[in-house]
Amino acid sequence: MPAKTNNYRLGALLAGATALLLSTQEPLSFLAARRLSAEGFILVTQISLLVSVPLLMLRPASRRDFLKILTTPSLYPKLAAIFGLGMAGLVLYKLGLTGAHPIIIAAIFNLSPFWAAMVARIVSGVAIPVAPVTFFGCLVSAFLGAMAVAWSQLGDAQGDMLASFLKGSWVFAIPIPILSALNGTLIGKWFSAFDESAAIAVNFLVPAAVLIPLMSFTLAAGGELNLVQAPAILLMMLGTIVAASVGRVLYQVALTVTGGDNGYVTMFFLAVPALTGLVSLPLALAIPDLKFAANGLYFAGLALIAAALMLFTYQSWREERRAEAPAA
Repeated sequence: MPAKTNNYRLGALLAGATALLLSTQEPLSFLAARRLSAEGFILVTQISLLVSVPLLMLRPASRRDFLKILTTPSLYPKLAAIFGLGMAGLVLYKLGLTGAHPIIIAAIFNLSPFWAAMVARIVSGVAIPVAPVTFFGCLVSAFLGAMAVAWSQLGDAQGDMLASFLKGSWVFAIPIPILSALNGTLIGKWFSAFDESAAIAVNFLVPAAVLIPLMSFTLAAGGELNLVQAPAILLMMLGTIVAASVGRVLYQVALTVTGGDNGYVTMFFLAVPALTGLVSLPLALAIPDLKFAANGLYFAGLALIAAALMLFTYQSWREERRAEAPAA
């Protein structure tokens, strides 16, 4: 049987689509993030993911594999491990944001492709699809572009960022990209025999079954369980369903078609800050607090990201063609 050929062309399209979907989450969740408590934010997130489960079950193959996963006891420890990784990331995210400016957290998250490539290499044995100098050169360029995009939106808040950096709570965010990459790689590795939508749906259901009752009880005990913020909650649910469910499935499919190459797939996520700005531009007309500055620094960062991703994709496709070429 011939070895399976990785499809980096399709992987690039899927990763780019995933980045676009992920870019909708922050603008649509903006109001809820400002108005809800941490417990309320977690509750709405988990309800949104639970609502998305039926959407992931539209295909018969997805429904079949969903039930198969749930009725296979040998998979329970793996589901528990992935749940643990998600909870650890959630706790660290809350601790990191306690005293850190969001742009510092964004800078840490923008190193995700590096950690994802390392995780894919260690866990799945997947080599980087391009020469190391190309990978790290494109990573640094896209990282600087993403930081320029984030910096372009600070306005007069640069002093606040420096002060929050000195507080040091940002160190809690350092493991989050590693945990996220490990989460995606393990789902792809442990559930490779199942439909991607089914695997994602089960891994949405497990934390929701635990966190929804827990957060509901916590909020009810504090008298905070109400629907006063219904518009903000509905916007956040829309963003979460689009980004975290549909986007997550595309992410897993991208990992599948690239043979688990997490470093390649997540490189495209460096475009998320720039795409988030483009999504925020029309939304800012309806949500005044959602400010977006389309200035020169933003477009310079956007150009740097685009150039790095184009070079990275081109070199990846060249390596793919060389691998497919018959031996002389």
